[in-house]
Parts: sequence; C-alpha cells; structure tokens
Amino acid sequence: MDDKTIEQIIIKAVEIGVYNTLNRLGLTSEVVTESQARKQYGRRLIEEWRSKRWIVGYPTGNKKIAKVYFKRTELETASRMLDIQNVIPVNKIFGELK
Repeated sequence: MDDKTIEQIIIKAVEIGVYNTLNRLGLTSEVVTESQARKQYGRRLIEEWRSKRWIVGYPTGNKKIAKVYFKRTELETASRMLDIQNVIPVNKIFGELK
C-alpha cells in the first residue's frame, strides 16, 4: 500500500474514534430512528450494512412509533468502513490476506 492509502485509513480510524468518544461523553445521542438513518445514509446503504451485519436494528418496543432503532456509533463505524473499502480495492484487501 502507498502512503496516501495508509493515511486515508488512519483518518477514517480517527473519525471512528471521535464519534465513539463524543458518544461516551454524552455529547451525541446514541439512538437513531430507522427513518433518520435512512434519511442520512440512504435506504440502500442501511439495507446493505444490515445484510453485512455491520449494523443491527434494535427493537424499540413501541411499534406505533418505530419498529427498530440503530446505534449512532454502529452507523458511523459502518460509514467509515465503507469509506476504507472504497479507498482500498477489494482485490488488494483479499490479495494481501492470502
């Protein structure tokens, strides 16, 4: 991998850490409704991340309001993981694992 790729991976890792830290400090809300998540990240990405098990839909317990909610830290981590996946070609990821 070249220096630029490594730099991009480190930047995304730091971003994940920032979101986790803000959440643990109570500065961001951890709960994101399904509609909020779809509005922010798009229906296709939410479905893709759920199928890959990058995020989990947690039952709200009140189906009149919403069926599931997501954790913001999981959504932000999935978003950064996707960014990293876009920086490194898939064949390069799996080629180096062999």
